[in-house]
Parts: sequence; C-alpha cells; structure tokens
Amino acid sequence: MQSQFIEQIITISERYRIAIRSAINASELGISAMHVRSLSVIAKSPNCTANVIVGELARDKAQIARIVKELVSANLIQKYAHADDKRSQILRLTENGHILMEKLHTAKAKINQQITHGLTPTQLRQFEETAGHIADNLQPKVND
Repeated sequence: MQSQFIEQIITISERYRIAIRSAINASELGISAMHVRSLSVIAKSPNCTANVIVGELARDKAQIARIVKELVSANLIQKYAHADDKRSQILRLTENGHILMEKLHTAKAKINQQITHGLTPTQLRQFEETAGHIADNLQPKVND
C-alpha cells in the first residue's frame, strides 16, 4: 500500500506539471517548472530579490541566479536597483511576464476545476488537510 500511495502522489504531481506547462506553452518559451515557480514568487513579492526566491523555494543561490538570468534573457523579468541594499536588486515582472502569469492563473483555475470534478467539499477539505500534513512531514527539521 505504501508504494501505491507514493506512486499516486508522483502521478498527480507529474500530470499537474504537464498540464500547466502545456497551458502556458512553457516548452516553447524554454522555461521549466522552477522558472514558473520563481515567476510566481516574483509576482507576489513587491520587493522581491533573488534571496527571497531562495528562501521561498528552498533552492541554492547558484540555481536561482541562473534562473533569474534566464528569465531576464527571456524578457519575463527586469532587475532594478534596491533602494536600501546596493548589493541586491529588486526583481519585477515585465509586460511579457505579467501576460504569462495571467495565462498561468487562467490555466490553474481551469485545471483546478478539472482536478476537483466530482469531489465533495468534505473530500476536498480532507485532502487539503492530509496533503498539508504530508508536506509538513517532508519539511526538513532544523536539527536534522
């Protein structure tokens, strides 16, 4: 039973990622799921820096620096001087970045309808509670 449970989680994750990538034409843009997740952090953070993304996504600085560089090259974000910290830069979506995020929000809403079709509010609430508990169990412990 345990391996079937894990396989179901992996299947849901893969199918969701494929549906999102397809909906926003991510492969045509040359961006990965981590690029999209980084864009989401930038979109919701008014004074977003690379360090904000590092903390939010629990990734190393070198990976985020590469992703930021690629997002700038793809004209999805721009860098601006940070008013309080000359060593860092504020990251903001460009017009193209905003358009992509709008597509992403639309895709998420459509996929949410598809993924929850036929489930009762109680089933959804139970799943959210269970999934949250599983995510918490996988969170690295400070003393590990």
